[in-house]
Amino acid sequence: MDDLTLISRMHTAERTPSPETTRAARRRLLAEAARTAATPVRGRRGAPLPRSKRTMTLVAAATACVLAGVCWTGYRWETRPLYHPEPLADQNGPASTFLLAAADAKTRHASDGRFWYVHRVVGETVVASSPYHPGVHYTVQLTRDSYSLGAKSAKEFGTLPRDKGPLTGTRWDGPNVDVRPATPADAKAWEADLRPGAQDLHLPGPDEERGPFKQEGAELDFDTRDERRLPANPPELRAWILNYATKFDHTRLRDPDLYLFTAAPILLVDRVVTDRVRIATYRMLAGLHDVKTINGTDAAGRPGRGVAMRQTTRDYGTIEWQLLIDPETGRLTASQGIIVAAGRKKAGLRPGTRQFFEIVKTAEWTNAPRDSLLPKDITDPNWQPPVN
Repeated sequence: MDDLTLISRMHTAERTPSPETTRAARRRLLAEAARTAATPVRGRRGAPLPRSKRTMTLVAAATACVLAGVCWTGYRWETRPLYHPEPLADQNGPASTFLLAAADAKTRHASDGRFWYVHRVVGETVVASSPYHPGVHYTVQLTRDSYSLGAKSAKEFGTLPRDKGPLTGTRWDGPNVDVRPATPADAKAWEADLRPGAQDLHLPGPDEERGPFKQEGAELDFDTRDERRLPANPPELRAWILNYATKFDHTRLRDPDLYLFTAAPILLVDRVVTDRVRIATYRMLAGLHDVKTINGTDAAGRPGRGVAMRQTTRDYGTIEWQLLIDPETGRLTASQGIIVAAGRKKAGLRPGTRQFFEIVKTAEWTNAPRDSLLPKDITDPNWQPPVN
């Protein structure tokens, strides 16, 4: 959070002064400036300014003061928090009950450690063009392993050989992007092309877009200082996230519940926050509208229970965003966006396709030695991969 935002939150919100108030203040200041200009100035060294120049100087100074006051008041109005902590919505439905049970399970399994270690498999479904047969297309799933290791402070994490300054964590990807046909028909066309890989198909790899195709609201890309300051109270956490989402355009979200459902799960896996914040995240999600319970299957074919919310946009159609959660431990095991009705930008994808997905293999606190959790090419600048 930047200093100006902190300063603005220390003041109560004020209404922008009306045009009448501004004009009246300007008239009073100009009158005072004219009266002062008519008064002889004594004890001043050097030749005095001509009266007309003194008047112009004082008028300019007075006008600058008025404008500065108006601008400051306007800034305070424009940067005021749009959302404040308030009681969460009624939490009696099946989705609320499931999420509150996940919060209770996470409470029973809460832990802590020196490092927060995450291993995910992220994936995306795309329509690929044959590199050998013009006009031939098939649908494939791209997957890649993604890792992160973070600490609560730069001192705790330490330094790495290739980095010049202190870090609080690092991320890295697995070496391979795997390609898998989406259906038997796609497999037949892909095999006819001799099973081209991602590079042959000119595909860079899966896009890690977890949430909706943002129409509004900023990405939750706050730094580690804010991670440590996140409130563990659900209503306060809700207000904090929504105020961060609107900090740039300062416009209230049209659908804050959808934003929270798709953006807040980043706290369950990716960010280095306390388990108390993760528990508060579940309780906050339990207060959202239009969330339903589901029995789903992740991209690895594992069945599970979870919750879902749908989003409809002109370009991407209707997507159901799903969170699969282990009710025994309160751990997020997978998230995915399932196409219900494809929009024009995803017209080649069939209903039921996982447009985005992730499988969370590990997300836990650990006290293991840091370098044992990192790949060799990060900890040893002289390391070379073995020759096959």
